[in-house]
Amino acid sequence: MSRPNVGLCLARRGGLHGRQTLRKATAGWDIVLGLDTNARGVIVYRPIGQMPSRQDSRIRLVHAALRLFASRGYYHTSIADVVRESGCTRGALYYHFSSKEELGYAAIDESVRLLVEQGAHSHIRSKEHAIDRLLAVLDDLPSTLILESGHSVRTGIAAGMACVHQGFRQRLATRVAPLFAEFEPMIAKGIADGQIADSVDPHQLTHFVMVVGYGLQMVRQLGQEQLMPAGAKGWIRDYLNSLRK
Repeated sequence: MSRPNVGLCLARRGGLHGRQTLRKATAGWDIVLGLDTNARGVIVYRPIGQMPSRQDSRIRLVHAALRLFASRGYYHTSIADVVRESGCTRGALYYHFSSKEELGYAAIDESVRLLVEQGAHSHIRSKEHAIDRLLAVLDDLPSTLILESGHSVRTGIAAGMACVHQGFRQRLATRVAPLFAEFEPMIAKGIADGQIADSVDPHQLTHFVMVVGYGLQMVRQLGQEQLMPAGAKGWIRDYLNSLRK
């Protein structure tokens, strides 16, 4: 006996939130259906195995927020805008985030994660000369972050948000701290291995690299890359190479 092809869509707005189940007996089959909270505008029941995960909806919401914060700014983006852009429901958003501010913190976390994964991470842990790794981090600093949806946003979005909100500044500092924790030992090891001049202070050089990277992001966020003086990157390369042994 073949399994019947059963689907059910209830075109009703609001009311139910979260994942609930409905049992529907059809042609002798007991089918467990679940509420798809990611559907826009209607309540859609799907077989449990075909339901989007809550984690998927969270990422969609965060990435939608990143796109909107990048294009409109944090204060000019509403919860309704994020819901519309993500294709999720308001209930799904409030399942993951208690407020727009909490969503903003998640957007900063995600932008830093993507920046590290798509830029610095592979170079910091490579086996190349320590100076070459520092140069590669700056040379390959992404100008955009690629989201899972295929969209891209400027790398300076977290820095831009930090400029308008004290809590975001503190969050960004917290998320960037692990980068300091990787850079400084790498530089110290480069000095110990005879790759970097003995006169270099690992802490100060780490701050120099981070400040340069932050400055590049802010210039990109403002869309004013022409503000970077011609040859500035060359000066930075020359300075770092002067520390090479």
